[in-house]
Amino acid sequence: MEVTFFLAGERHLGRLARLDPDLDWREFQRGERIWVLQAYLRLARAGFPVRLAAVPPAVGLVVFHAKHERALLAAGGGRGGAVLVGIRADNRQPLAADFEILQNGRFADGRRRFALPHWPQPGLVPRDPARGARLVRAAYKGFDANLHLDLRGAGWRDFLAARGVEWVVDSAAFAGAATDELPLDWPDYRTLDLVVAVRPPERSLWRSKPASKLVNAWLAGVPALLGPEVAYRELRRSPLDYLEVASRAEAEAAVDRLRADPALYRAMVANGRERGAERTAEAVLPLWAELLLEELPARAAARRL
Repeated sequence: MEVTFFLAGERHLGRLARLDPDLDWREFQRGERIWVLQAYLRLARAGFPVRLAAVPPAVGLVVFHAKHERALLAAGGGRGGAVLVGIRADNRQPLAADFEILQNGRFADGRRRFALPHWPQPGLVPRDPARGARLVRAAYKGFDANLHLDLRGAGWRDFLAARGVEWVVDSAAFAGAATDELPLDWPDYRTLDLVVAVRPPERSLWRSKPASKLVNAWLAGVPALLGPEVAYRELRRSPLDYLEVASRAEAEAAVDRLRADPALYRAMVANGRERGAERTAEAVLPLWAELLLEELPARAAARRL
């Protein structure tokens, strides 16, 4: 069964099809491109029979982002014999989908809804190992609204400054279609010593998110302070995977703990190196290929018997 990745609203699919996610990482800051375009590119370059299209075919497997559901239906998607595979990402359930791809296992059932590992940050540059176990630069990478309010104020910054730690905010307000034009430097971890990513306390924000910030921290060789989210807890096997914090007070205690215990810092870095090997793009690729080229076509065929 042919697999087509449907991408709506893009004028130059030919140019996009020539991109390299790890070289052209600024082109991959929007969810639709991160999920759909990146998956297409990585599968295509590995030799799998996939195609990219702005018009959905009448047959085969059609992979689309939930934000493009209306565009897909308007373009005739689903009117023929095509099997629609919706990537929910941070959005509501795409009701037109025959199958769904989810960012974590919270709503996965292994029959119609499947959790797949998100791709790691394109073009990621790890921390310089010569920095050792020192902690003098801590950072948040993401969008403004996804950081706990208590970590946006002067109190948190002053706490870090009193300990000689610089607070780096590699963030911006979400800008929709213009996101790929924002001056963000998400792949660069070379001079960072700690990742901090704690969302606001509304639990609805936690349910559908991926474990990206944890995986990126592992691959970057940087310990992470993370909130109590489903995706992080799914991956957690050891206290060395990350330090869970839900408030500024807990984050402050964790910073002091890491500063006072260089052995813990080094152990978290070493552990992250091992765990990150499970979530590289090369490690994730076969999971996508198996689901899209084998399991879902087989399930779709069985449904029609």
